Amino acid sequence: MLYFWKFTDSKKGIVTSTVPLTGAKTTTKTLGGVAVPVREQIGGDGDVKFGFTAIDPKLAAQMQVNVGDELPLEITDKPVLGEDDAPVPNLFWAH
Repeated sequence: MLYFWKFTDSKKGIVTSTVPLTGAKTTTKTLGGVAVPVREQIGGDGDVKFGFTAIDPKLAAQMQVNVGDELPLEITDKPVLGEDDAPVPNLFWAH
């Protein structure tokens, strides 16, 4: 089982996680001598993998899911590739 995290902006996919995440918080970290806001996931133990599943946007409109809801999906070892054909860090196909 994977846990619902969010719909993509285009509503053509869902992102799930291997552990329930309860939200995100923003903290300030210093990068290169500059303080910048950084979003951190709440929940999990730091060893979280994310799954991506393509869906029909019409289906997204019908799905009534909340962050943390279990979905009958399974994560694979196949990484999702970005526009430059490089693997997206920590994002794998799920089915």
